[in-house]
Amino acid sequence: MPINLKDNELIKSRKAGVLLPLFSMRSATDWGCGDLASFKEWINYFSGEGIKIIQILPLHETAAGETCPYTALSAYAIDPVYLNMDEVPEVKNCKEAQDAIAQIRDEINYWRSESKVHFKYIKAAKYKVLWEAYNYFLKEEQAKNTLRYDKFLEFEKDNSSWLVPYSIFRTAKDLMGWSSWKHWENNLKIINIPFLKDFAMKNSKQMMFFSYIQWLLQCQLEEVRALAKEKGMLIFGDIPFGVNFDSADVWANQRKYILDAEVGAPQDQFSKGGQKWGLPAYNWAEIEGSNFMLWRNKIKRACEIYDIFRLDHLVGFFRTWVFEEGDEKGHFDITDEAAQKARGEKFIEAVTETANGKLPVGEDLGVIPDYMREYMKEISLPGYRVLRWEKDNEVFREPRNYPVASLCTTSTHDTETLKEWWEAMPAWQRANVWEMISAKKTDGNVPFTPEVHKAVIKRVMDSASCMVIVPVQDIIGTTDRINVPGTVSEDNWTYRVDCETAEFNSKYLNQMRAFGELIKESGR
Repeated sequence: MPINLKDNELIKSRKAGVLLPLFSMRSATDWGCGDLASFKEWINYFSGEGIKIIQILPLHETAAGETCPYTALSAYAIDPVYLNMDEVPEVKNCKEAQDAIAQIRDEINYWRSESKVHFKYIKAAKYKVLWEAYNYFLKEEQAKNTLRYDKFLEFEKDNSSWLVPYSIFRTAKDLMGWSSWKHWENNLKIINIPFLKDFAMKNSKQMMFFSYIQWLLQCQLEEVRALAKEKGMLIFGDIPFGVNFDSADVWANQRKYILDAEVGAPQDQFSKGGQKWGLPAYNWAEIEGSNFMLWRNKIKRACEIYDIFRLDHLVGFFRTWVFEEGDEKGHFDITDEAAQKARGEKFIEAVTETANGKLPVGEDLGVIPDYMREYMKEISLPGYRVLRWEKDNEVFREPRNYPVASLCTTSTHDTETLKEWWEAMPAWQRANVWEMISAKKTDGNVPFTPEVHKAVIKRVMDSASCMVIVPVQDIIGTTDRINVPGTVSEDNWTYRVDCETAEFNSKYLNQMRAFGELIKESGR
């Protein structure tokens, strides 16, 4: 079915937003990681500054030692690390839960004082407290068949299609010492239905625990969404291209994946051997044969949480770089251009049809075939315009000429911040970009002063793009990165804002005031 997004209200308007991952949001009651109470606090703050969009990166649950939100255990389950413990009734009312918190109060205070998120320890601590709260829930709500318990049962019923396999998978992971599902006993590994029914009966309490946590998260998310709507703020989320091999999704949908192949990227100037991402390759014949239901279900779930969603690695839906077992070079899963184009178009049609008016944004950075760019332009699917990469032979393109259906930004979660990029680039390149921004020729000796900082942000704000999203580090002019691709480091995916909103407002008053003025001047 032909699609065109040009009449989407977001494309017809001009809005400014901020990129701040949820885990990075610091607040008065968090445990050292931004949570859903932190989210509300920052929505209140940013909405007061005229900001209309907040981009938060993926919220999906990851394994205990994993920090990267793009290698998830599930494309549906929210990570329990984001649960605000103070707003869980069972935590407040259960003596054992409160005692458990009292025992780790020193650790919580330490995690809160840190500049990085200690995911592994915070998550483990929350699970311990939530187990006590869950037992209280069974005794005070389930046993008495209360209205609160009825609401939980309603959530279980409404989300059973993903919640049941997820809770079985999570229970099995705990019972099997977190070994890969490939090493589980055969009946569990191959999903023998009679065996699974028996497994579920024997482990119903543990399975219900994971459902209970997801219900609590959903309740808090609904409060966040209601507040965002009240404040006129749109939540911009992210759907990773794939999930971890060792995930509930792959285990429950094994025929939809090629289990002995992984996806990645071909070699380029930064990686001579290409990149292996450790994510299983899709079995596109199976996925297309079921009318993209695997992805339609992901989109449906995303639209329950987000107002706008980013389709990570959009080109991968047209053609995927695949490494088969023993292959170190890799290859595209489809080589015929017409077939690539046909698959990508069918996929995007399925996405937009399922999204029901909510706007997808295609992550189209890197080496992109011309036909994909043309198709995105044809249907007004917004792609990215990153200031530093928009150039022809080192002549920077004029942002006022960017497509309306695009997202303009100064940097992404995978790049250096604006300040770091500005100070690290060669003088001749700085001269080129500064000439585009200021219409002045220089030798490139242009320090990153508050005036230069504001001029760069202004140029982005004045772009023709319907959306401008600026990372919080670029608004305030710091060099703290979210991720350095191709590296394994405790600094990746653990960035925290250095203060809560009240102190942030005073500490970065000039930068935030300048940003707010530019929002107004640009009609955003």
